[in-house]
Order: sequence, then C-alpha cells, then structure tokens
Amino acid sequence: MWSVIRLAVGLARGEALDEFAVSARRVLQMATIDGARALGLGAVTGSLTPGKRADLVMVRADSVHTAPLTDPASTMALAAGAEDVDTVVVDGRILKRHGRLTTLDADRIARDTSRALAALLAR
Repeated sequence: MWSVIRLAVGLARGEALDEFAVSARRVLQMATIDGARALGLGAVTGSLTPGKRADLVMVRADSVHTAPLTDPASTMALAAGAEDVDTVVVDGRILKRHGRLTTLDADRIARDTSRALAALLAR
C-alpha cells in the first residue's frame, strides 16, 4: 500500500507538472476513507469514528527514513514503509505488535511457500 500511495502522489504531481498538485494528506484520505466509500463500506470503516469498525496502523517515526517527524501526513505518504509498521489493529484485534505478527507464523509461511514452489518447479 505504501508504494501505491507514493505512486499516486508522484503521478498526480507529475501529470500536473506541479509538486503541490496533490497533498500527502489528500492521498492518505484517498487511501482510507475514499477507498472505503468506493467499496461501499464508508459507513462501516475508513475513518476513526465512533460506531465504525476500527482498523488502525501505528507507524514508527524514529527510523532513519521517517525521522525527524515534521509533517506526519508527508512522512506517511512519502517516507514510511512496511518495515516501519509497529502495530496493526483490525476490528479490535491486534494483528501486529512491536513489529511482529501476532496471529501468523511468518517463518512457517515462508518455509511452506518455498517448499510448495520447489515442488511445483520439480514437476
């Protein structure tokens, strides 16, 4: 998603030949509430609003490419990446905490995927 957000910023600004044609905040809005609306889920999710299902991504702002945090929207849209995601909460369930998945075994998934690919290629 981070790459898609950066691509949207770059395309809009490049097409307009104006580095201020679209703000980082606007692109984040497109990726969240506008995305939920486009899927017909605007009343259910897409923003932190009482009564909506809460999906929350907490991003570290102290990595070499996100610090110092001067403009949170720009940092999220232009500098942050998956490696900066510290915590993910989806519908009240913590799926990632302190940078580690809590409900999946990433090592096992990588191992099983490699094994499945090797078996496929051996055919």
